[in-house]
Order: sequence, then structure tokens, then C-alpha cells
Amino acid sequence: MRQALFFLANLTLAGACAAAPQDSIFVCVDSEGHKTYQNSSEGSACHRVDGLIATIPATELPRGGSARAPARPSISPASFPRIDASTQRMRDGDRRRILEEELRSEEDRLAHLRTEFNHGQPQPASDESLGTGRYREHVQRLFEDIERSEGNIASLRRELTPFRY
Repeated sequence: MRQALFFLANLTLAGACAAAPQDSIFVCVDSEGHKTYQNSSEGSACHRVDGLIATIPATELPRGGSARAPARPSISPASFPRIDASTQRMRDGDRRRILEEELRSEEDRLAHLRTEFNHGQPQPASDESLGTGRYREHVQRLFEDIERSEGNIASLRRELTPFRY
């Protein structure tokens, strides 16, 4: 009985799959003659492509017949202001100097935080006592500040490593 139900279920499933519509590909031609391949027939100039499409149509070659690569468009518009090399070098030097100053101040801050943290045993403030919730919050805050400072130092060092400096 169980095998008969299993066979009937598989037969029903196979019939449903065969009756399900398959994905279709349509080719649409615009008013200028450009072809577009899509999965829906939006527009009046679209017709269904039957069979397997094994290749993607290439773009048309120029009239000269050469297969040269087309010229790449400029990244920035022609009206975009250009900076000469010496000015850019000066700006890069200023940027590097600023990053180095930030790195030194962050390293000093980290040294101060580590001294204050005292390996997880910081001195309690005047309104704190060891083992209280307020003291634990103080220790946790110092620990988070140390982690943040270490992350800042790592980021600054990454910024300073590019080969362009």
C-alpha cells in the first residue's frame, strides 16, 4: 500500500513538472534596429526564441573591419580640475604628516590607558570601592577604551603603509 502511494505521488509530481511553463527568451528590436534579449515580451517588437542559445551575439565591428578595442571613456570629465604632480606630492606629504601625528597621540593615549588599567586592577576612584558595580563598570570602560585605541592605531598604520608615500 505504501509503495503504491509513493508511486502515485511521484507520478503526480512528474506530471506537474511537465505541465509547468518553462522560462522563455525573447528578442526585442527597437526602432534603431538594436536587439535586446530578455525574459519577458514587453513591447510589440518582441518575439520568442525557440531552441538553445549557445552564444551571445557580438557587437558589430566598425565599417573599417578592424577588431580593435574601442577607446575607453575618460574616468573624469574634461572640465574636471587637474592637480599637478608637485602639488599632489605636497598634499600627500601633509596627509602623511597629519596621520603620523595622530598615530603618535593615539600611542600616547594607549600608554596612558594601559598605565591606568594596571593589568585589570586600576586604582578605584574616590567614590568607588573594590568589588562594587561602579568599580567593575570603570574597569570595563577602561578595557573598551584600550581596545578602541588599539583599533585606531591599527587603522592609522594601515593608512600609512601604501606605497605612494
